[in-house]
Amino acid sequence: MPPLPPNEGERLAALRDLRILDSAPEAHFDAVCSTAAALFNVPVALITLIDSERQWFKAKCGIAVDGTSREISFCAYAILSDDVLVVENATVDPRFAHSPLVMGENAIRFYAGAPLVLRSGIRLGTLCLVDTKPRRFSKLQGTQLESLAQIVVAHIELHRARIAAEATLDERIRSEMLMRASEERYRTAHEKLEQTADLLRLAQEAAGAGIWQWSFDEDVVQNSPESALMLGFHGESSSTNWIDISIAEWAARVHPEDLPLVQAAHTAALRDGTTYKVEYRVRRPDGSAGYRWLMSFGRIIRHEVTGKALRIVGLDLDVTERRTTQDALIQSEKRLRMSKERLALALDSGSDGLWDWNVTTGQVWYSDRWYTMFGYEPGELKAHIDTSLGLTHPDDLKQTLTLIAEHFEGRSAAYASERRIRTKSGDYTWVLSRGRVVSRDEQGVPLRMVGTNIDISERKASEHHISYMARHDALTGLPNRTVFYEHLEQRLVDVRRSRGQAALLCLGLDRFKSVNDTLGHPAGDQLLCEIATRLSANICDGDVVARLGGDEFALIISHVDHVHHVSSLAQSLIDAVGQPLDLGGVLVTVGISIGIALAPANGDMPEILLKNANLALHRAKAAARTSYRFYEAGMDAAIETRMQLELEMREAILCGSFAMHYQPVLRLSDHRIVGFEALMRWPHPTRGMIAPGAFIPLAEETGLIMSLGSWALHEACREAASWPGHLRIAVNVSAVQFQQPGLEDNVISALTTSGLPPYRLVLEITESVLVQDAEAVIACLRRLKSLGVRIALDDFGTGYSSLSYLRRFPFDSIKIDRSFVNEIDDPAAAAIVRAVVGIASQFGATVTAEGVETRHQLEQVGLDGCTDIQGYLVSRPLPADKATDLLEEVSLDVFVSNFQKRIGLTQA
Repeated sequence: MPPLPPNEGERLAALRDLRILDSAPEAHFDAVCSTAAALFNVPVALITLIDSERQWFKAKCGIAVDGTSREISFCAYAILSDDVLVVENATVDPRFAHSPLVMGENAIRFYAGAPLVLRSGIRLGTLCLVDTKPRRFSKLQGTQLESLAQIVVAHIELHRARIAAEATLDERIRSEMLMRASEERYRTAHEKLEQTADLLRLAQEAAGAGIWQWSFDEDVVQNSPESALMLGFHGESSSTNWIDISIAEWAARVHPEDLPLVQAAHTAALRDGTTYKVEYRVRRPDGSAGYRWLMSFGRIIRHEVTGKALRIVGLDLDVTERRTTQDALIQSEKRLRMSKERLALALDSGSDGLWDWNVTTGQVWYSDRWYTMFGYEPGELKAHIDTSLGLTHPDDLKQTLTLIAEHFEGRSAAYASERRIRTKSGDYTWVLSRGRVVSRDEQGVPLRMVGTNIDISERKASEHHISYMARHDALTGLPNRTVFYEHLEQRLVDVRRSRGQAALLCLGLDRFKSVNDTLGHPAGDQLLCEIATRLSANICDGDVVARLGGDEFALIISHVDHVHHVSSLAQSLIDAVGQPLDLGGVLVTVGISIGIALAPANGDMPEILLKNANLALHRAKAAARTSYRFYEAGMDAAIETRMQLELEMREAILCGSFAMHYQPVLRLSDHRIVGFEALMRWPHPTRGMIAPGAFIPLAEETGLIMSLGSWALHEACREAASWPGHLRIAVNVSAVQFQQPGLEDNVISALTTSGLPPYRLVLEITESVLVQDAEAVIACLRRLKSLGVRIALDDFGTGYSSLSYLRRFPFDSIKIDRSFVNEIDDPAAAAIVRAVVGIASQFGATVTAEGVETRHQLEQVGLDGCTDIQGYLVSRPLPADKATDLLEEVSLDVFVSNFQKRIGLTQA
């Protein structure tokens, strides 16, 4: 199970807030997927979102399923860091080697995933690449993948903005409906209140409510039964139908907060001689919690002569329901006021331009943001629908009117259109205009419509960029494979209609790999861009040059009048490409080989014509590089032979049909065998014994060298573990093995499983290993040497490196290439051998002369200072049992004697 990010809860909350999981496909996300697949030439590209227990594909290319469980997901590891996760070979990565996605029918070998970083620490998912073959993935490619991932995040942000805009619009509509409903309730309640007052007046006149009277010279208030009941008293009424309640008893029933209010009303009435009126709360008569509201009306009764206040007569009414309704109205109005304030704030500070259209009059209210979005001051334009329509780009006006009409007629739930609006500067900017009818008359005719304008110019620019990238090579800017096939298909349609003939040229650079390995990938990229410029400058209007990938280009000549025209163009391209290039102060020269197929003579279907042009290209490279060849029938025989050999090699690996032979290494100081070099052989059932030179290059090209190299290392260590302890075993390591992860682990595994001491293992590398990424390779070699493993530099003097590598890394042994031994009588060759011996002696390294076959060569390399020899003069490579027999039957003296005999025989 992959580990969880430390902020998993926050990450999942952010993902769900976006409301993007299980959403419908969107063209701009799909475009990023197809762009990534085309850019990196992989079969599968995905935009994944990691949920709590699953990964869901928002967009996909090259796969049918919509997601997988999180438990087996590669992407669950990719979201643990902001860096791109690269798995160049999943079979050797302990995190994924046993995954059903690797071992099952999906057979994933390569994975690269760039996390979708919404904000710091919040990684929603990935933009990832998948292939069924192991492959390298450079830092530049990682940067490109991160750039595409940033485009995906930008689209996710736009998705969030769209959802927020819809919510804002819905909130405003709900607020307006609330406001109208509240106003209606207030109006109704007010009418009811007026009606209640009328009823109260009628009740007072008819004495149907609670009546009370209080003589000022007594501490008792006389209450009618109804009034007493309202106060919570059930006493016996007198003959006059009054119930006496003391002032203290009455005061105990009143809410403490309201008692001062009632007393003040009494005092004011006595002082001013006015009518007494007050509303206050009393305890509920049933004894339940809470209070009920009473309204008391009173009038002062005075002496007819003296005018002295004698008593007060009043009426009690229960107004609990009215007060409850009134309080609810107050709260509703408060909430409505807050909604209005919040809406006003949204209108003032929001990033969207809001509009409110009176359809009947044509008048439109525009928010300040609507004006500033297009460069105008608020109120600068006439607030009318003709203003908005008049600013619409002519190409977008018809569609805009159609979409408005569809919404008016009820054929769409809302109006939404993407259109261009002319700004004050005269330029056009893209907006997403959305709206909804909020009011219709009795016949359903729209009366009012509200909506927003959202600036989507950045999204449109991104979509344009994505569309361009989907059809053009990201490095050179040339049309890519997709555009190439479109043009080729269209031209061949015309050819099939007997409209002339065309030509397809497949072009492959010569010596590009040497430049790329020697000077680095940036120089290689610069070279490809310069080649693209030169090719484009040498074609005619109507012709199409495209980059198909790597160092492969293609050219479609749309109209061919004569084959000589094609030959002339091919030669001019060879001449143009062959001119020296300045790459960062280094002059380099590369060539180009061209394969040509004519339509309809060599095919009138794209796949057939491309296949034949590629066959011609292979023939041009095999015959003489920097040349061109026309397709001829039968050219595919050699290609079929190569493909057959690859199939047979794959089967041989599965069946374990390869074998190891061992060639002894002789120390010249005592003529003693000090070790063997392990050499791979392929005993083919029909072709016989196949030497490494015939199948190793093909294995490196197809990636099979990884399996072969691992097997050879384990087999050699296992065999050598049974030899005498002074013997070393040397195993060759390919440059391709250094380019893939896992070499160090493989070495440790071979030593551990075999039990061979590390000091007895010698890893032989060639100079080509060092030039691919010297710093990384030397660091790897140092780690291997720290284990005790010895490192030898093989075939020294034949590569492109310099003597500086001997200074930067202390090799244990240097092997002189057989070409110098064959020409040992040449003073220049001998001088090189002596120079290497001198350098090696400074570092305490041994020097082995390879390919020693004669006594004269033996004597000469000995005089030049070589410490060891290897070659047919000593022994040919032997199977394991023969090598063991040689060790068992040969003592030092016997071997010297036999060796001298061999020298004599060779001399004779």
